[in-house]
Amino acid sequence: MLLCLVAVGTMCLSFTAFAPAVQDSVSGHVYDQSDNSAIGGIVVEEIVNNVAVSSTTTFPDGSFSIKVISQKPTLRFSDPDYQSYSTQEQTFNLSQDCSDVSVYMRSQSQE
Repeated sequence: MLLCLVAVGTMCLSFTAFAPAVQDSVSGHVYDQSDNSAIGGIVVEEIVNNVAVSSTTTFPDGSFSIKVISQKPTLRFSDPDYQSYSTQEQTFNLSQDCSDVSVYMRSQSQE
């Protein structure tokens, strides 16, 4: 009986050790579409039913990481402080690698 418990416990541990990690975030960089320069200060929000459920802001080097609740999150990228860039939304699929995405934003002056 004890031997069966040890065997079953070992099998459970081996399955969890090799189970694929569930991705729960999107990370990457935001760039200016016109010159590929990094953009800091961009607000990144996950949108569910037209409501922001989480948010973060890009660092000066344009990098961001946001924890998401959906497996196909829609992220809104906006520049509320300076309004230099047009707001845009982009949907990601977490079944693919979303650990280093690139987002390109259009300057308001380019429209």
